[in-house]
Amino acid sequence: MASMDMGLVEALRAEGGGYGPGGAGLPPPPPKPQPRKIRDGDILLGNASNGDQIGISLAKLVEGRLLIQGNSGAGKSMLLRRVFEQSWGKVQQIVIDPDGEFSTLSEKFDVAVLSASELLRIGGRTLAGHMREHRYSAVLDLSDATSEDRMAFAGELAAGLIDAPPEHWQPVLVLMDEAQTFAPHFDTGDVDTETRKRATSSIADMMGRGRKRGVAGIIATQRLAETSKAVAFKTTNIIVGRTIFDRDLERAGDVLGFTAGHSRALRTLVDGEFLGIGPAFNVAGRSRFKAGGVETRHKGEAPQIAAPPQIGASAATALLGQIETPALQPENQRGTSSLSHRPGSGRRGRDWKPEEDQIIRDGYRDGMAIRDIGSALAEIGFSTSTSNISGRARDLGLVSEKAAAAWCDAEDEILRDCYAREVKIMDIVGVLAEQGYTRGRVAIQMRAIALGITRDRVNYWTEPEKAIALKGLKDGTQYAQIVENLRQAGFHRGLTAIFKFAQKNNLANRGSDPWTTEEVEKLKELYAQRLPTKEIAEQLGKTVQTVRSKASILNLKIRVAWSDDEYAKLNKAYADGKTLTEAVEIIGRPYANVARIAYTTGLKFSLAPSERGMAKAKKATAKPPKTKKKGAKK
Repeated sequence: MASMDMGLVEALRAEGGGYGPGGAGLPPPPPKPQPRKIRDGDILLGNASNGDQIGISLAKLVEGRLLIQGNSGAGKSMLLRRVFEQSWGKVQQIVIDPDGEFSTLSEKFDVAVLSASELLRIGGRTLAGHMREHRYSAVLDLSDATSEDRMAFAGELAAGLIDAPPEHWQPVLVLMDEAQTFAPHFDTGDVDTETRKRATSSIADMMGRGRKRGVAGIIATQRLAETSKAVAFKTTNIIVGRTIFDRDLERAGDVLGFTAGHSRALRTLVDGEFLGIGPAFNVAGRSRFKAGGVETRHKGEAPQIAAPPQIGASAATALLGQIETPALQPENQRGTSSLSHRPGSGRRGRDWKPEEDQIIRDGYRDGMAIRDIGSALAEIGFSTSTSNISGRARDLGLVSEKAAAAWCDAEDEILRDCYAREVKIMDIVGVLAEQGYTRGRVAIQMRAIALGITRDRVNYWTEPEKAIALKGLKDGTQYAQIVENLRQAGFHRGLTAIFKFAQKNNLANRGSDPWTTEEVEKLKELYAQRLPTKEIAEQLGKTVQTVRSKASILNLKIRVAWSDDEYAKLNKAYADGKTLTEAVEIIGRPYANVARIAYTTGLKFSLAPSERGMAKAKKATAKPPKTKKKGAKK
């Protein structure tokens, strides 16, 4: 049979010859394998080279989130757009759009597109609560916002989505493009450090705790190495497109299970070609696919190559001569127009209004806190960050009275002496307090910078310290005991310092500091006493993060129900025209806790005192929620 002429074989098949008893023909050819289809309810991402459909489960996407990595031009934004289009109508969607590329989705889909000015007016937390309550989809166009406002808004939105009440925990996809601009791994230099840390922490929290709350973060980034690890590595589903840079290759290869050599193949992927892995995919293991097309117009295309007009050197010089020199403004008028578009001067694309500048001037004159100045600006329809207000104040030549009434010669002398003796900053706070001066740690650091007496604040490990710590780690000694050994030798290190030292020296071993049964029981007992986490960590001799992680696993929480007296204080503060910050001081609870109760009870502290009466008349006075007594029948 093997030597039979192929022409004869085909002839026999054409005649329909049988095979086996009753026929002298050939066996029928094996059936061609049918291409794999996606499951019902999945969304189609694209097709593999063999025709298999590559899809992803929406239900499992909520459980594991999704990361899309690809250098510029690899097609990650187009894939993000396709995810939106394929899942439209199946689940609520929120698109965080930093460059205004996704507004074209509204040309085909009935989705709201909200501008930056509207978003900043409403605020991230308020919008998040409203969207989770009413379950509508929206594209949040932040292209006209400053880097500071953009990042701050994204952080507040993420926090608001997580803090929504349980009755609003319905599935929602949060699609974030250019995630490295919202949660960078490094200090980018164009955003206040506290804003960056707060936004990154909130987005990481959303990616980590979103599963139980129905929040599925889908983040797309150009540079995996420049995206916060706390955000990127909380996803269990990964899609990687063309990747060029070594650091990105290393991280992308790690999550895909590649060796260093195999990772280089990611450089050869063509536009729109991806490798995916994760439990949400309809195929096991890694899948290589070409993304399908999109239905809506993409605004992120690069402009077409076109020859410039033929303008010679002499003609260019003549054109430059036609530019008018701007007239210099008087000193007292600067900042109203020409300074409005300078980086750091407040807003982008729009001048500050005279009435807004006047509010800032009045606030600085009266010694108001910047947060309260922001509230005054919000009352006339403009919301902005505290850093923007500070920047605008600098342009107007204003100096805070708190900063101006600053340091006297005696304080400066104390500061110089302490820095010369290498006194710790927290101890400097105490030295100043003993002399009747109240200064915080940050104020001391800023004053030291102004005096030019700053020093390297890194507490480097000495060789004797290293020897003690390394011996303890190699012997499997518990971190708390290593801290004690160092203390007895005259060195002072905390548990976190030991943990980081162990990581740096590749000696971090979770098994070296286990939780014993006695420690777990002690942890439960301390949580029942509602002690602060830091105090619990000190008593157990563990890091705060270790305690929090174990408490989370054991579902231990420290919650103190609001009393009737606290609700009465909140209502009174609202009726008396107090700000939310003042209400926090009166009640004595954390700001976020008071803000959440105020939101759930309908007390809008952003309203002017004159408007609160009408708002309150529409809604009953805030009352503590009814709690079911133990043993009560349902």
